[in-house]
Amino acid sequence: MLVKCADCDLLFDPRPSGRGPSRKRCDTHTKLRRRELVRARDMVNRAKEWGVETELVLAREVFERDAWVCHLCGVLIPESSRKTRILGGTYEPLAPAIDHVIPLSKGGPHTLQNCRAAHWACNAKKFNIEPGASPPPHEEESAKPAKQVSRPTGRRCTLDGCERDYSSHGLCRAHRRRLKLHGDANKVKCGCGCGELVAVAPSVAIAVVYLDGHGVMGGVTDLPEVRLKNGLLPQPVSERGRTFHGLTDECQVWSGSKNGMGYGRLYIRVPGQKRRGRVIQVHRFAYELANGEGSAHNLTVDHLCGVPLCCNPNHLEAVTIAENLRRAAFAIDACPKGHPYDDENTLYSLDGHRRCRQCSTDVYHIATHGHDFVNDPDNRSELRRRCLVCRRREESTPQFCPQGHEYTPENKRIDSRGKRVCQQCLWDRRHIPDFGHPYVLDPDYGSEKRSRCLTCHESKPERTHCINGHEYTDLTIEYTAKGQLNCVLCRLNTTHVPRHGHEYVVDADNPTSVRRCLVCVEAKQATPQYCPYRHEFTPENTRIKKGSRNCRTCERNRPHRKLFGHDYLAELDGRNRVRCGTCVSVGSVNK
Repeated sequence: MLVKCADCDLLFDPRPSGRGPSRKRCDTHTKLRRRELVRARDMVNRAKEWGVETELVLAREVFERDAWVCHLCGVLIPESSRKTRILGGTYEPLAPAIDHVIPLSKGGPHTLQNCRAAHWACNAKKFNIEPGASPPPHEEESAKPAKQVSRPTGRRCTLDGCERDYSSHGLCRAHRRRLKLHGDANKVKCGCGCGELVAVAPSVAIAVVYLDGHGVMGGVTDLPEVRLKNGLLPQPVSERGRTFHGLTDECQVWSGSKNGMGYGRLYIRVPGQKRRGRVIQVHRFAYELANGEGSAHNLTVDHLCGVPLCCNPNHLEAVTIAENLRRAAFAIDACPKGHPYDDENTLYSLDGHRRCRQCSTDVYHIATHGHDFVNDPDNRSELRRRCLVCRRREESTPQFCPQGHEYTPENKRIDSRGKRVCQQCLWDRRHIPDFGHPYVLDPDYGSEKRSRCLTCHESKPERTHCINGHEYTDLTIEYTAKGQLNCVLCRLNTTHVPRHGHEYVVDADNPTSVRRCLVCVEAKQATPQYCPYRHEFTPENTRIKKGSRNCRTCERNRPHRKLFGHDYLAELDGRNRVRCGTCVSVGSVNK
C-alpha cells in the first residue's frame, strides 16, 4: 500500500527497511528532515550555554511562517537562496538565517515566538553580542553553582588597558603572540583573509575585525580588477624582452604584496563566504582578464620580459611548464656565481642538465688549497687543467717529490695528462732493481740524447777494445745518433771480409778523406796495374782524383785522338817539356 509524502505529493512505500514505525516521508525528504533536526539540536545546545529557555525550533517552519521575508529590511529572500541555506553549504549574503528578536545575550528565549527570518548579511550586521554583555558560561558551569575563587594578585600585562596576567617579556599571552606574528601587540589580521593588519584595543584578547570595505560588516569590497589597476606602476621594458621578443611597450609592475618566489599575489574574497577567499598570482589574473577566464588552464604564464612582477598582458604568454623551463634556462647564460656557460666552462650531467665546470672545480679546490681555481693558459695538456695560482706558488717555493727530489727544470717532466713527474724517480725505478744503487746523471757525457749513470761508469774499467778485439782509436771509434759507441772495423768487416778475404785495416797515411784498406793498397802496389787501354799505372802515369786513380796517358790521348787521329806519344824536349813525338816527326818531314 502506497501513501503520500507529508512534504510532497510523491507516493511511496511507508514500510521501514528494518524494525521501527512506518515512514511518513519519502527518501529525499527523510534526509532533509534529518539534517533539519541536526541543525535544530545544535541551536538548542548553543542556547543552553546562555541559560535561557529553549525548545526545538525548525528553521523551515520559521521561514515559512514569515513568508520568507526578512524582518530587518523587509526584502524577500530570493528563491535561489532558500534551499542552499536550509541544507547548509555555501554562505550567501541574501541566504536565510534565524534571528532572535531578543538576543540570547540579554536573556531572550530560544522559542518559535522569539525567532524570526532574516538575511544572513542583515543578521551579521546586527551582532549577537551587544557591548557590555557577559560571555555565555560553559555547559558544565551552568549545571553547577560557580565557586568563588579569589583571583591571585601577580604581575599583569604592561600594556595600558590590559588586565590579563603576565606571560613573558612583560606581556600577556595574547599580546605576546601578536607581537611575535605581526610585530605589533595591538594589531591583528583582517577577518576577511586579505592579510592586512587592523589595530584593536589592548583589552581585546580574541577579536575578528575588518578593514573598511572588507567582510560583511563593512561596505562593498573593491573589485579585483580595480585593485589590480590601482597596484600597477609603469616601468621601461627590460633588455631581455626587447632583445629576444621585440617588446616595445612598458612593463606594468605590481606594487603590492608578493610571495616567496617574487611573484605578486592578490587576495580575492569568494562571494557569499564569510572570511573566506583565495590568493592568486597577479600576473596570471591579469592574463585571464585580457584573454578570458580559463585561458591559462593547465598552462604556465611565462613573462617574456623576464620581470616576475610585470602584469602587462602583452608581456605574458601561456605555455607548458616544459617550455617555460626551457626558456628560463635559455635566458640564463651564467651560473649563480657569474661564470659564463660557454663551450669550455659547461658540463652536462647524465640527465642533460648544465653544470658549471668552474664551480665544480672550485668545490674541491677551495677545500684543498683555500682559493678559487684559475686556469693556466700555458698548460700544454688538453686533458688535465692546471691552476695558475698553484703553479706560481710552486715555482716561487722549492718543491719536492715524495722521495725528496727537488722539482728543478731538469728533473721535472709533464706527462700527457698534464701531471708533474719526477725524472729522478723514473730513473731509479728501473736502475735500482738492476744495479742496486740510485741513478746518478753524468754531466760530462757527450751525448745530448742519451744519458748514463756516473756511478756505473766509474765502477767499470775503461774499454780499450771491442768484443772482437779491435783497439779503440780515433780511427776506429764512431757514435750512433743515440750516442752509442760503435767499432768501425767491425762494421766494415761485415762487407770487406766476404769480398776480399781479409779483415779491413785502416790506412793511417791515406792522403785523402776517403777511408781505404791498407792491405788492399799494398797488394795493388805489389803487382803491376793497367788501365783498360793496357797502360801501366806507374807513379809517373798515375794521378789520384777524389780518391780514384786516373791514367795520365788516357787523359792525353782522349783529346789528341780527336784532333790529330793518333795517340799521344810523350817525349821530352830540350826544355824538359812533354810533347807528342809523332807530331814532331811528321812536322820535320813536311819541312
